[in-house]
Amino acid sequence: MPESALGEGLIYEESLPVSWSAGAPAAGPALARLNADNQQLLTAESSLGEVRVNEALKDESPALVHELQRLEFKLNILLRLTAELAVRDRALPAAQTLRLSSRGLEWPGEHAPPRDAVGLLSLYVNPMLPEPLRLPCTVIDERLRDGQRVALLRFDGLSEAVIELLEKLIFRHHRRLVAGARHSAP
Repeated sequence: MPESALGEGLIYEESLPVSWSAGAPAAGPALARLNADNQQLLTAESSLGEVRVNEALKDESPALVHELQRLEFKLNILLRLTAELAVRDRALPAAQTLRLSSRGLEWPGEHAPPRDAVGLLSLYVNPMLPEPLRLPCTVIDERLRDGQRVALLRFDGLSEAVIELLEKLIFRHHRRLVAGARHSAP
């Protein structure tokens, strides 16, 4: 199967906690709720990890900007501690090395669902947010790569807003990889 099966654009390759629940595809109000929850989670995820000075504050005093950054730092610590407590109460699924696009996912290994399976993929994209994205999927194909079975999952019924936020997540990951490579180069 060609690499384009994940769609055009960047691919997010990472080891992330993931699980699968087989079942009928979400539809109607259930699908709308999944999209709303995923949109909220991806929006929250995009606000984490980077301290940014809001454009509206660029003309404010440096002391005010410093104080806001200090408060944001404290909130990030609180989020991290809360996430650690939540993970203690319920263990995350095992991390798997995945290839993610805004349209689908490649999942290698024995834990990947079988071809033609339909269900819900739970994907934890940020350790500070112990809630998963819940993505309705169909396993559309499988192949062997380096002697290992790889299932190709297509996301079904995602809203345009969720697709756009997934694209932004993938772009941020790519940008961090490029920046990290630049800093480690001699």
